[in-house]
Amino acid sequence: MKLRFRIGPFTFGKSGVRFSVWKGGTGVSIPLSESGGNTFGKVKLGPVSAYFNPAKKKQVLEKFDSIEASAVSALLEDQSLMKRLEISGVPWRGMQECLKDALPRELRNRDNLAYSLVPRVMNSAFGPQNRAWETEKRPAKSGSGETTWIVLRGQ
Repeated sequence: MKLRFRIGPFTFGKSGVRFSVWKGGTGVSIPLSESGGNTFGKVKLGPVSAYFNPAKKKQVLEKFDSIEASAVSALLEDQSLMKRLEISGVPWRGMQECLKDALPRELRNRDNLAYSLVPRVMNSAFGPQNRAWETEKRPAKSGSGETTWIVLRGQ
């Protein structure tokens, strides 16, 4: 038997304190502490319920920050890429491939993640886009279309 009690929208029990607002089978319940066993949040709208785990979200965000830091290090340590970036810029795809190589192999969608990391890593390494660095379109080597290049401002 689980012992818990409510005071207004707060529920106190073995798994800690929760903020819960419900009306007619619809509502939300969010853990405010991580004591006890597994903590989870719950959102319910009529017959549909969704659960989420704030502690897991924090772990995912911490891991992403670690991945982003590794990607910045990989960029700054790639002397060939850095030299090309300083002299004439590099194609977006070239930067993306550098970052992709720094990502853990077990990640799914490494290519998509590397693509989305390009501006974040450039901002972290050099400063804000359109102040410290920018993109520009140049003719593609294949002869048709254009390629997006990353260039440092003032270069």
